[in-house]
Amino acid sequence: MKPGENELNRVFWETFKLLGNLSTFYSVMLNGLPRGSDIQISELEGFSDELYINGTLAKMLTKPGKVNEFYKIIKEQKRQVHQKIQHDTKRALDAAAIVYSHGILDASAYGYLEVLSLASPDSFRTYTETKQVSLSDVSSKSYDQLHKKKIKEFMEKTVENSSLIYKLDKLHEITKPTNTNMSPEHKYERGKLVDFDKARHNIVHGNDWSSYAINFTQECFYWNLLNFYLLRLVEAKTGLKLSQEGGNKYFLGVD
Repeated sequence: MKPGENELNRVFWETFKLLGNLSTFYSVMLNGLPRGSDIQISELEGFSDELYINGTLAKMLTKPGKVNEFYKIIKEQKRQVHQKIQHDTKRALDAAAIVYSHGILDASAYGYLEVLSLASPDSFRTYTETKQVSLSDVSSKSYDQLHKKKIKEFMEKTVENSSLIYKLDKLHEITKPTNTNMSPEHKYERGKLVDFDKARHNIVHGNDWSSYAINFTQECFYWNLLNFYLLRLVEAKTGLKLSQEGGNKYFLGVD
């Protein structure tokens, strides 16, 4: 087996599988949303009805005689709350999809760079040749050993903790593609992915999740295209290919 071949299969098939799992999760949650919101509002109605019937609601008011009027207002507000539950839950689901898919693609981009480090270590000289080397290492290790050590340090200390965009930029720097078409209808769009990266950051580190609404089917299709596109970049650079055995192992879970 060629260096990096097993890792290439692992990265592609695990990314493909995880995006499929995310799609299934999203579909189940979305299809269950109407029923779930009905249950939620039913529970709220049951609670308020009980307060109204047993007289607790009237006791809570400064003017108990206004209880019927106040209860009508509550009924109307619950109708609006029902709509808001569906709206906010859909936004929360969309925000979760962005965060989960970002994590999948970030790990994927890092994985493809690991494949390149194994199959095409010379491509990393730009990032390693300026690194300092200890005298003890120089005396005890060959140039290739030192180079591999520096690649490992670069991957673990710089690349792994960097943004998704950084990883994607490095993949393009190393593979130097002449064609950035992901499909006949889609091109690799760095700006779109920058926005995606920012959206994930705002969701995780702020209170901005409720402002995101996505067409999940279209977005998930694009995320899958990106996985296939990165696979082609690495294949063109290294000559490595997917294998049936890799699909069986990492997608189907069959050894």
